[in-house]
Amino acid sequence: VAAGAEISTRCEVRTIAPAGGGYEVGYVVHEAAREGEETATDRLAVHRVHADRVIVAAGALSTTYLLLRNRAALPALSPALGTRFSGNGDLLTFALRCRVPTEGGSVPRELDPFVGPSITSAIRVPDAADGGEGRGFYLEEAGIPVIVAWLLGVLEAPRAVRRARPLVRGMLGTWRGRHRDPAVSAEISALFGDGTHSTAMLPLLGMGRDVPDGTARLVDGGLDVDWRKDGASEPFFARMRATARELARALGGGFADNPSWYLNRLITVHPVGGAPMGATAAQGVVDPFGEVFGHPGLHVLDGAAMPGPVGPNPALTIAAFAERGVEALLEGRSTVERAGSSAARS
Repeated sequence: VAAGAEISTRCEVRTIAPAGGGYEVGYVVHEAAREGEETATDRLAVHRVHADRVIVAAGALSTTYLLLRNRAALPALSPALGTRFSGNGDLLTFALRCRVPTEGGSVPRELDPFVGPSITSAIRVPDAADGGEGRGFYLEEAGIPVIVAWLLGVLEAPRAVRRARPLVRGMLGTWRGRHRDPAVSAEISALFGDGTHSTAMLPLLGMGRDVPDGTARLVDGGLDVDWRKDGASEPFFARMRATARELARALGGGFADNPSWYLNRLITVHPVGGAPMGATAAQGVVDPFGEVFGHPGLHVLDGAAMPGPVGPNPALTIAAFAERGVEALLEGRSTVERAGSSAARS
């Protein structure tokens, strides 16, 4: 902004098309005054702006969707568009009812996952590239919102139903006018129990180098991602689950999968790929600096350009890639020139 940039919020890009030696970008504006109102967004007025260079950085899902949606206007886009999608090996599991041995038996292990920041430590399992076996991964501890801890307290056991009876009776008594104070605070506290289920559990975040064999395509105007756990990445996830199970056992608890595991679905907070980089247009959508093959001046500088999982949390890798791409863009050289100079330096 200090250098003269204009930042527009509540704007959704719809179209990108070559025009006048650059690109014309079409977008709609979602007015704040219509927040919460049902709106036919396909009928919103399309505004247009022209740019010599366009950087697409909407995230792996939205960038891939935007390019797929404008494929007809960008005919030179690589056939690799929509390929090499990956969840960066993300896998969510749980260590439940963890306990600490004592002379008289055991007591709940106070892990308190809802206190403090998420991910303060990690276990790294090496892969074949650095002395391990198979594809490497990380296990990190996760935090959970307090509201989840409350819900876990309610669902802790069938006893929760019995604990609710005094609260219900008290509320009914107040409603009928029998007494004014149903001691709601104490009874709600009793309803949630002693919290041992929530304090003695630990969400485990796994991530690593799964096989980037997911694909993305347009279906009925929306983005459809086909990425499953039972494909080439199955041995990778099996090894990660076995390690998580061993960790849960070491904490004196039991192991549990995320429920989506049984639906052949995985949860990821680190989607990458979809517009992967490659040495040529046959191998990727963008070059190693993020410029789109066949469309000079159009750049992808986000996680969509990753050709596969990076292993750990990918934010810094993506940021470094984006910075590198911007530096190359500021140099003002073409894709071919940059590729040649990169080869010379290596």
